[in-house]
Amino acid sequence: MRQALTLPKLGLTMTEGIVSEWLVQPGATFDAGDVLYVVENDKVANEIEAEAKGTLLEAVVAAGDTVPVGDVIGYWDDGEAEGMAPAQENKAHAEASSKPNPDQIVAAAAPVQQAADDRKLGGTAQAHADGQRIVATPYARKLAGEQGVSLDGLAGTGPNGRIVASDVEVASAARPAAIPHKLKAEAIAAAPVKLQAGQSLIAPTGMQATIARRLKASKQEIPHFYLALDIDVTRLVTLRKEVNRAQETHRLTLNHFIVMAVAQALRQMPEANRVWTDEGILSFSQIDVGVAVGTEDGLLAPAVCDVGSVSMGVLTERLNAVIERARVGRMNQADLGSPAITVSNAGMHHVHFMGSIINPGQAMILGVGSVKAVFRPDNDGQPELRQEMGVVLSADHRIIDGVRGLKFLNIVRELLEQPVRLLVH
Repeated sequence: MRQALTLPKLGLTMTEGIVSEWLVQPGATFDAGDVLYVVENDKVANEIEAEAKGTLLEAVVAAGDTVPVGDVIGYWDDGEAEGMAPAQENKAHAEASSKPNPDQIVAAAAPVQQAADDRKLGGTAQAHADGQRIVATPYARKLAGEQGVSLDGLAGTGPNGRIVASDVEVASAARPAAIPHKLKAEAIAAAPVKLQAGQSLIAPTGMQATIARRLKASKQEIPHFYLALDIDVTRLVTLRKEVNRAQETHRLTLNHFIVMAVAQALRQMPEANRVWTDEGILSFSQIDVGVAVGTEDGLLAPAVCDVGSVSMGVLTERLNAVIERARVGRMNQADLGSPAITVSNAGMHHVHFMGSIINPGQAMILGVGSVKAVFRPDNDGQPELRQEMGVVLSADHRIIDGVRGLKFLNIVRELLEQPVRLLVH
């Protein structure tokens, strides 16, 4: 029997994906567990396996196409015969014959529905030029308004001459094309770029286009606000060097301490471990922290998962592993996790402050700058050389207000300024 293949939802915020590769071609058979195709979103590539044995009949979308979640991307045959057994068919026929004719129901309901429609329109139904009332379905009226079709003079094909949507569509197709003002503006904006000498135009990859589209939507839809401060990491820099000299099993970077501090801040402030959704505020019991990783395809943000109560050694192993998988393109679905925040460390690029865009589906992102040497007054007012690191917290105001954002950021600051607490918690 012919079955549809639809694009699966592979994450909390996923609305579309790129069918990057078909591993089974039309006409080929496959077994349960075989990989049929690969889907990419802005974070990871997923190999989609067959749930049952069958034959791929048709690939509706080509490799590289972007498809909304739930859309049909192909068809397959499960090997079962179509149709019902005779007993089922007779039963269905008997049930169908006992039901009223749908056309009769529509015809009988038309006058009542028209009266209701007129009431919805405030009792003022449209009228022909000769004064006679125009009888049309609400959807036909709506469609006519959108397509600029006049109902006056249209002959309805519905019950009692009622104008239905198909009548409007026929009339719209028959008239000369007219481009609305909005469409004209969009067409101008989408006009081909006129290249000048020395210029070239490069098409983005599917993943680059998806990242750009989602971050644009994030910046437009999430009410960002920003909190910045300097953190004294003099003790942290010294402690990291001492720990790495004492052992070589877990070589620590500043980023390991930063991610641990963020995880502990979420543990102390569970109200920050949540995100905004269209259905309501979603809270997480598990603590996952996203980490921005630079790759050839762009910036990815896998998550180091379930690190709310682990040791620094365990966090280091998990974080190193997920970063390596991201860099070599081997991320899996589990690497996405459910983080409310991502750490984006740009310290190696000699930037002091960095205000970042919140990843779609999250509530915060912590931009981390470089460590720099500065002179600060000691307790006696004498200049003392210190190591400071600038951080910027970008937060979703729907989830965290300014006071709670400052509380969260200062917990992170206190932990990094007293880094031994991160090793013995």
